[in-house]
Amino acid sequence: MSEVPSQGGALETAAAADFLGGQKLEDGIGLCLSGGGFRAMLFHLGAFVRMNELGLLAKLDRVASVSGGSLAAGALAVAWDQLTFDQTGVATNLIERVAEPILNLSSKYVDIPAIALGFLPFVHASELAALAYDHWLFRGKTLQDLPTNPRFSFTATSLQSGVLWRFARDYAADYRVGMWRNPSLRIASVVAASAAFPPYLSPAYIDVPPGAVRPESGADLHREPYTTRLCLTDGGVYDNLGLEPIWKRYKTILVSDGGAIIPPSIAPRTNWLSLAVRASNIALQQGVNMRRRVLFGLERTGERRIAYWGIGEPVASYGVGDELRFTAEQTRQAAEVPTRLTKYPLNARVNIVRAGYAHADAALRASRIPLPVASKPDFSRLPDIR
Repeated sequence: MSEVPSQGGALETAAAADFLGGQKLEDGIGLCLSGGGFRAMLFHLGAFVRMNELGLLAKLDRVASVSGGSLAAGALAVAWDQLTFDQTGVATNLIERVAEPILNLSSKYVDIPAIALGFLPFVHASELAALAYDHWLFRGKTLQDLPTNPRFSFTATSLQSGVLWRFARDYAADYRVGMWRNPSLRIASVVAASAAFPPYLSPAYIDVPPGAVRPESGADLHREPYTTRLCLTDGGVYDNLGLEPIWKRYKTILVSDGGAIIPPSIAPRTNWLSLAVRASNIALQQGVNMRRRVLFGLERTGERRIAYWGIGEPVASYGVGDELRFTAEQTRQAAEVPTRLTKYPLNARVNIVRAGYAHADAALRASRIPLPVASKPDFSRLPDIR
């Protein structure tokens, strides 16, 4: 369970063989879905469609997500057992089962109503967001309704321990607190915690049944209240790329990054609140940048096979041509859409989904990852957006 290199002679030897200290490296494929509100959710949807056409969706071993990426992952997870894969490994009903529910949620206004009502006594904005997610996406499903393969992991940042809580079908865990086996939490509550943007939709609280969290090796905080009531915020505070459950475990890593990009500011505001927000955003962006550098280093050294696509760079940057003619200006427009949980204008939603599709296509063609199905990209196969 440790998220830092383990101590001890034998384990140190195992960790030394791998840059990240990964001791259970598998020949599997992990998909990481970044945060970024509805913008990231729509970006990931475009990537899902292209991955499916290339036969990669069926090959996934684990999907890890954070924040807005958890909305997309949750929609994929609850639909997984209803997906019909043909003999090539392409799901023939992805649009109906996954895309349409995501697009339906993207046409709703979630953040402002939740935040406004969250000012009422004894009402938490994150709980109101969870109600919306449950109504439009999850329909009362719990973590026990998730498929066994691929495994889905949703992450949130603990405001108590300062590290991640990971939520999956077989466990929820914080390595400093302990492990909760087979939690029956609603998916909507877990996703709302993963997407509890601070300060407006944060914190999210999850009550734990007595004795459910058991101690693990190194669990220095295994005591109340850490084990009885979780106080959580957006998983992106700790890891906005969703890499933690994936990159120490799998040799092949796919990363879809629809996260926020901090724009330059000629004349930053100098009041205390604005300075605090600006400094916090820069610190979070630097954390993402550091993880990206490590990721690309793993690719260069051959320790992992990586396909990374991000909303911040033009399609031409992948160096494999632009068959879809998705321009740098279109990428810029997609990247500048605010990271909110709200209904964007129609042209923005169409452009973001196309961005995810075009970037995933270029990144996968540029990678060393074998593509099971030969398929030329075509925007006409994307879902109709109204």
